[in-house]
Amino acid sequence: MWKYLIKKEFKQFLRDPGMPRMTMMFPLIIVLVFPFTANMEIKNVDLVIVDSDRSTQSGLLIEKCSSSGWFRIVDICDSPDAAQKLMDKGRTDAILTIDRGFGDMVDLGTAGVDGIPVGIKVNTVNGTRGSIGAQYLRACVSGFVAASGGGTGLPGAGGDLSSDSAAARASGSIETIESYRYNPFMDYKMFMIPALIVIAITMMCGFMPALNIVSEKEKGTIEQINVTPVRKTTFIICKMVPYIVIAYFLMFSCLLLTWLVFGYSCKGSLLDICIFTFAHIVIMASFGLLISNYSDNVQQAMFVIWFFSMIFMLMSGIFTPISSMPEWAQTITYANPLRYFADAMRGIFLKGSGIADLLHDLLALAGIGTLTTTWAILSYRKTT
Repeated sequence: MWKYLIKKEFKQFLRDPGMPRMTMMFPLIIVLVFPFTANMEIKNVDLVIVDSDRSTQSGLLIEKCSSSGWFRIVDICDSPDAAQKLMDKGRTDAILTIDRGFGDMVDLGTAGVDGIPVGIKVNTVNGTRGSIGAQYLRACVSGFVAASGGGTGLPGAGGDLSSDSAAARASGSIETIESYRYNPFMDYKMFMIPALIVIAITMMCGFMPALNIVSEKEKGTIEQINVTPVRKTTFIICKMVPYIVIAYFLMFSCLLLTWLVFGYSCKGSLLDICIFTFAHIVIMASFGLLISNYSDNVQQAMFVIWFFSMIFMLMSGIFTPISSMPEWAQTITYANPLRYFADAMRGIFLKGSGIADLLHDLLALAGIGTLTTTWAILSYRKTT
């Protein structure tokens, strides 16, 4: 009986004109398109400069900002008011003001004592772009002053670092070497690809099962199953089998394309990834079938699964750290399976973590999966 039910589910999937094609295209989109678009790196920050100093040093600072690759010089204005008008019109993201005396202070090496006459004003309508752009600009100015023999005081950027600079000079030269673990080149694509695989598996194993039973309800074919002696447990588990196969195909295709296109390879065990993927597939497939059991039509099932999928993704830590959320939101994330799967995928892929390191994630996924599968079986009704 199991054999024929599973065969029926695969035939039903393959007969759909769009699903097999979508399954084949999904890994290509996940690996070749999304890593370049789902990117939090800020580039091409539009910059307006107000140069009241007109010295050689101010010209070199402008050249340094332009050649850094982070900024796009929009205009060099004569007055702060003209620059502010450009920001009000949305034509610039930041304004760098270089006041008179900047060149003399840098030449004399006194910039670190009293700060430097440089101001930074940032358009924070887009908070992320504004804050990161300000950090880039501050680092660019401070690096230029330090390389020219001055300090790094920059009161116009929101703080005065002159005391730190004076202390550093008094105690001798201090060299700081940064070491980036697990992602040494700070490549955002390497950080996002495991998360994008998590999203792909969630979408595929959540939406498709949610539309499965309810579509059979609308077509009337579910009645042929209901009059047979097939047990509810057998029926629900056989419904989940095709999505397990599809999800594994999706995952291995994405990992293979990631290695071929970007040269990234999984640092940990593929077996560990398979274990966590299986646990997440069971959760999402059973959750989709659960929604399908309570839905009367396809539209209703689609809206419900989309509602929960958006909550799962936005509160999973994939895009923003969970630790930065309010405490009440952090408490809600404990019921979110994507929290544990995303943490496990990044840990295994980037750090080479093992089952022992991620045991809490596996136990959480097992608990949630047991709950959703049991609920899906109990909620299915063979009679109306």
